[in-house]
Amino acid sequence: MIKGNTLSSVCPTWNTGRWRYLNKTCRVKSNSPCLLLLYKRIREEKKMRKKFLLFFLAIVMILSIMTGCGGSNDVVPEDSSGQSESTTKDSGDTKVSEDDNKEDKNDARYEISGTVKLAIEDGKFPIIEPVVEKFKELYKNINVEVDRYTVGTAEYLTANASTGTMPDVVLDDAGQLTYYASQGWLYPLDEFIAGDPDIQYVPENILKNYTFGGKLYALPYRANFETIFLNLDLLDQLNLDHPELDWTPEDYAELLKAATTNEYSGTEILWGMDESFAGSMSKNYGKYAYDFDTQTYMLTDTWVKGVNLMREMREYPGLEAWTLRNSGVNGDTNDYIKKFGEGNTDDLHMAFKMGKILSDPRGTWDVAWLRDLKFEWELWPFPQGEQGHLPMHIDHNFMISSCKDPQAAFEFIRFFSYSPEGNIARLDQYEDENRDDEITKDLFYIPVTNHPDVSEKFKALPNVTEGIAYMYDNIKNSFRSDLSKIIPNYDQVNNEYLSPRGNEVRDGIADAASVAAELQDVASKAQQAYWKEFEDILKKVQEEFDSKHK
Repeated sequence: MIKGNTLSSVCPTWNTGRWRYLNKTCRVKSNSPCLLLLYKRIREEKKMRKKFLLFFLAIVMILSIMTGCGGSNDVVPEDSSGQSESTTKDSGDTKVSEDDNKEDKNDARYEISGTVKLAIEDGKFPIIEPVVEKFKELYKNINVEVDRYTVGTAEYLTANASTGTMPDVVLDDAGQLTYYASQGWLYPLDEFIAGDPDIQYVPENILKNYTFGGKLYALPYRANFETIFLNLDLLDQLNLDHPELDWTPEDYAELLKAATTNEYSGTEILWGMDESFAGSMSKNYGKYAYDFDTQTYMLTDTWVKGVNLMREMREYPGLEAWTLRNSGVNGDTNDYIKKFGEGNTDDLHMAFKMGKILSDPRGTWDVAWLRDLKFEWELWPFPQGEQGHLPMHIDHNFMISSCKDPQAAFEFIRFFSYSPEGNIARLDQYEDENRDDEITKDLFYIPVTNHPDVSEKFKALPNVTEGIAYMYDNIKNSFRSDLSKIIPNYDQVNNEYLSPRGNEVRDGIADAASVAAELQDVASKAQQAYWKEFEDILKKVQEEFDSKHK
């Protein structure tokens, strides 16, 4: 939203429209009689800002000239270490700026040589192929070979390890890093990031999640977020207020209740929302209130609050369309059909796709198919008890421990992770004039670096809305909701303990507080035991790696 340009300030009679955040531009209802007046006001304000900027620049130039006439006793300011902000090259007077230093370092990087064998899932290669070409254009001395595989990454690496044909790097993976590390497949990255000025722009919480046994084993590739899908047409039709960026789970519940009528439902499904509420309602915990520092699930706190709120919404008549199916997917769907009409009830999102649902828990990874919906919509930040504490998923890049040219391999995964040049090349593909509908169906990707150049480029993309930009800005405050990638044997703990007993609470069979106390004990003990087993194995793996790389 453009602050200060409200519809009411342009035309006090306007009281039914609302701002839309689609395709980057703020839009109002197409039948607005005030649209031209609004745009006129925005243009006038832009002209005033431009005039002020020109006046300010003129004053600065005059002051600069006056300062330059004040003699030759120039004083170079010093930083806290006593070093001048500008350094000199050799003994001359030419100052070397930070940008010059950066260019020198990049020039040195581009001289690195070697061969990099890239492994990537077959379907993921088309989107990165132009960026690989950009890498080769900059790194002329690095030869890149590509191996596209069609099985899971773990299966691919297991097979290649047995034949001695391992790749050097794996890109855009969503597998279990702790398993890869326990097999001795990963190359520690600490020596490569040391002294790299661009690593400072990668949020610390992300690097911490990739650090095992005191060593960094992967770099982030891109971020995705769990979000709340909003049907904007229905929001208008029901005359409901658009939620704020930092809305709470309680705000979410009230909106869904307000949207529930004889014809419409607040959401298609709520199942599992409690798992993410447990993180978003806290300051320090993740999914299922997982505490990374103690390796425990603190379920008696925010999970109890989250699951009870979810149950409250499920018990509100007609709010959750899923409950109208009565006994699940293959059960009686009469109530569902009575409310929403005939259709393909095998499609678990039938009413949602018909436009009869206000919201639904969706991820940014769903954009590729959501874009085909026939009504206006947007993805809005997940409700937060702690501002900006959002559930996110991160895919990763890593080097293989047997790679022959490790510096070249690192430059490759760095380029696709946090280098400004690599990210800008990737973002270029999502500009309207460059976008290939078959390849860039997801409309954007969320970078994992907050480098100023990358941030500016990302937020200027035509399909990055205010809500998506808010998620990006809060990566540093968000929590990992894809625990299976970074916690050893999380799936086993979830399948054996968390999910079965949690489902009893979600269905109203068991009491949340009682189950939470039980699970907090048994699930935490099981998880800690898996961590201990993993860390013991990893210690031996690290010793073996160190002995081979002295």
